[in-house]
Amino acid sequence: MIHRQQVGGGLALAVLAVLAMAWTGTTRAAAIGAQDPQYASPSPYASPSGGDVVDKTRSGAEKVGEKVKEGAEKTGEAVGHAAHEVKHEAKPVAKEVGHATKEGAHKTGEVLDATKQHVDVKAALLADKTVDASHIDIDIDKDTKTLHLRGTVPTPEQRDKAGRIARDKAGDYTISNELTVMAVPRK
Repeated sequence: MIHRQQVGGGLALAVLAVLAMAWTGTTRAAAIGAQDPQYASPSPYASPSGGDVVDKTRSGAEKVGEKVKEGAEKTGEAVGHAAHEVKHEAKPVAKEVGHATKEGAHKTGEVLDATKQHVDVKAALLADKTVDASHIDIDIDKDTKTLHLRGTVPTPEQRDKAGRIARDKAGDYTISNELTVMAVPRK
């Protein structure tokens, strides 16, 4: 932020110098023309006295040119310094963005793994004809890597079988078999 102000300040200084020199030169020429008729002419650049106004204007323009050059050099230095700072300040930001991206990818991987476990266990329960999986819900806590079987099954054997199927399909997850046995009335 400071460097942007320095750059703007350098340019403003150069512009002000140009305006001041131009204003001073025209004011002097007008004052001379008003006081001495020999300097009064239709053009401030042409005078019968040998070009005194032209020389002063040229000298003023050279001074303005020098001021503009100084301002440009200061501006260049400020821009170079600002670019150097941005380069050094960008490194920690890039590192932070990389870390956040890595962390996000890791969390996405955890979610995908949990979803895969859920789908694998549910598909295996539905495929097994000895277990009525129509009232079994599966909840997964990806942080603790725990798979919860919740709901009801008609027999204790189906409860145990559902637990074994879940352990086989989600090997690296802890299985919490919370199924209750509830006889389903037959129609």
